[in-house]
Amino acid sequence: MKYLYLFIIYAGGLVISSLGLALIIKSGLGVGPADSIAVGLSMRFPVTVGSVMIAAFVILLLINAWLEKKRPQYESLIPIIIRGRTVDLFLYGMLENANYEVWWTQWGTFSLGLLATALGVAVYLRTPFPRIPLDHFMMIMNEKTKQSKGFIRIIAESAMALVGYLLGAPVGIGTLIVALLLGPFIQWSYFWVRPIARLWSDSARSSSASD
Repeated sequence: MKYLYLFIIYAGGLVISSLGLALIIKSGLGVGPADSIAVGLSMRFPVTVGSVMIAAFVILLLINAWLEKKRPQYESLIPIIIRGRTVDLFLYGMLENANYEVWWTQWGTFSLGLLATALGVAVYLRTPFPRIPLDHFMMIMNEKTKQSKGFIRIIAESAMALVGYLLGAPVGIGTLIVALLLGPFIQWSYFWVRPIARLWSDSARSSSASD
C-alpha cells in the first residue's frame, strides 16, 4: 500500500512541477531555460510545447543511457508522458486565457511558478520511480563531477537558454532567474522533503522482511 501512496506522491510532484513550468511561461517574464527550446520550436512549427518536450526527453533518455553505459530506461516514458501532457493541459487548457500584464501579477505568477517547479521536482525525485531524463541527467552529472545538483542545473540550463534564445523563444529576466535559482531551490526543497524518502526506505524494509 505504501508503494501506491509513493506513486501518488510521485505523480503529484510531476503535476505540480508542470504547473510551475506553465506559470513561468505564462508570466511573460521569460520562459525557463530548459523550456525555452520547446517554446521556441513550438513557435516555429505547428506542435505543442508538451509534444516537443516529449520528443526532446526521449532523445535525452538515449543520451543518458550512453553516459551510463546501460540500457535506456524505457520506464522513464511514464514521467515523460505525464510531464508533456500535463504541461499542455495547463498551457492550452486551464491557463490558456490567462493574461498577466500588471507587473505585480507577472512577478507573483512567476514566483509561484518557480517555487512550484522546485518543490514538484524535489518531491518526485525523493520517490523510487523513474525520473524525467533531464533530472536524471542532472543526477548523473552530479555523481560524475562531484558537483552539487544546484551547480549542475545552473550550467545545463544556461546552455539550454542560449539555444532557446537562438530559436526565438521569449528569453528574458525570468529566464536568468530560473537558471540561477531553480537548482538551489530544488536542492533546498530536496532537503525538506526527506520524509518521503523515509517512507520509501520503510517500504523497502517491510518488503525485505516479508521475503
